Amino acid sequence: MQVKCTSLIAASAALLVSGALAQQPGQSSSGGAAEVPGQYSPTGSAPAQASGSSQRGGIPLGPITAYPSVQMSLQHNDNLYSRPNNKTGDRIDVLNPAVRLEAKQGANTYSLTLGSTLGRYRNYSADNYTSYNVNALASLDLSARLRAQLKADYIDSSDPRGSTNNPLSPTPDRWRQTGGQGIFSYGAPGARGRVDFELGQTRKAYYNNRTTTEALDRTVDDLGATFYWRIAPKTSLLFQGKHSTIDYLLSTSTLGSTESRLLAGVTWEATAKTTGMFKLGMVKKDFDESTRGSSTGISWDGQIRWSPLTYSHVNFTLGKAPAETTGGVGNFIDRTNTGAQWVHDWSSQLTTEASASYMTDAYKGLARTDNTQNYGLKATYKMRRWLSIGGDYTHAFRNSDDNSFDYKRNVFMLFLRAAL
Repeated sequence: MQVKCTSLIAASAALLVSGALAQQPGQSSSGGAAEVPGQYSPTGSAPAQASGSSQRGGIPLGPITAYPSVQMSLQHNDNLYSRPNNKTGDRIDVLNPAVRLEAKQGANTYSLTLGSTLGRYRNYSADNYTSYNVNALASLDLSARLRAQLKADYIDSSDPRGSTNNPLSPTPDRWRQTGGQGIFSYGAPGARGRVDFELGQTRKAYYNNRTTTEALDRTVDDLGATFYWRIAPKTSLLFQGKHSTIDYLLSTSTLGSTESRLLAGVTWEATAKTTGMFKLGMVKKDFDESTRGSSTGISWDGQIRWSPLTYSHVNFTLGKAPAETTGGVGNFIDRTNTGAQWVHDWSSQLTTEASASYMTDAYKGLARTDNTQNYGLKATYKMRRWLSIGGDYTHAFRNSDDNSFDYKRNVFMLFLRAAL
């Protein structure tokens, strides 16, 4: 594992250095800031690339273009284990190397992203983590009416201690997750109607602390379709149906279930300043074990982007849907979340972000509700087109009916990021 980690870091650094030296003084391209996972959720996700990655600096490798990045950050978390009392704090050094490979063939686009997240604690080495991820994507234009988007993912990561309902173990719970998804779209891009068919599977399995993690292994199969009907040049109604089968691999588990969703909504780009999507409907969760019964409720999902100025954007997110529980606490979680993020470019070099979110987890089959608030401030200063420094502060607060799950946490971070 150490050899793989060292090789990945060395490769990313070499690509960055060679690419930076290859840039000519007259070249310019925009590269957006990317979120990098912190200690609390080391998913190992690679830094996100801007949708127009072809406008960024890159390293040509024959028919492939490489977009490497690396971020180094110093963090301080004053409540590592999310406890109400006797909080434990520590400094964490985090390194995030990643590289995205992109190729185009006519109207088809292919990409492969490899990333890693390495977290090292100053005083609590048992919480050290190394996460890996591989993400592949193919966008295919098969005919005038048929398009496909195929995705495959592999993640090797962990749950930080105290982040689930499982008892605090000597080391973080480690897991591997594989997934695949295909979305097939039928209908010409300018047609009044079109339909998307979705097929996918995600498999998650833990491989340590098996006394408590064996019951969390599961496979999720998804099947769905979404029909779009354009009612204006940039506005469409949508009707969506989705069926998910959640199968727990432990033979004695009674948490296996199916979820059926029917939603309707709208996508729009009313003006150059406002775009969004909102859908509302019903979701029904049926458990395989009859004693757990079934539950039917309202579900919604929305993303809205408001850009009052070309250099200032406000993003709103809201959702309500079932989520799987951990540690055998209740049947499932009825989760509601609302969030807002303001991103403002004060100049071509300085960008700030302010965010706030509120989440309610209502445990079904148990008299417990958790209310969690998160607030964040971030500033990024672009020293060069490919080099940025910045700072980040997040505050989290949870109030639960079970006082043992209350907590307050502050995380401070300084970072240096290089990305072509």
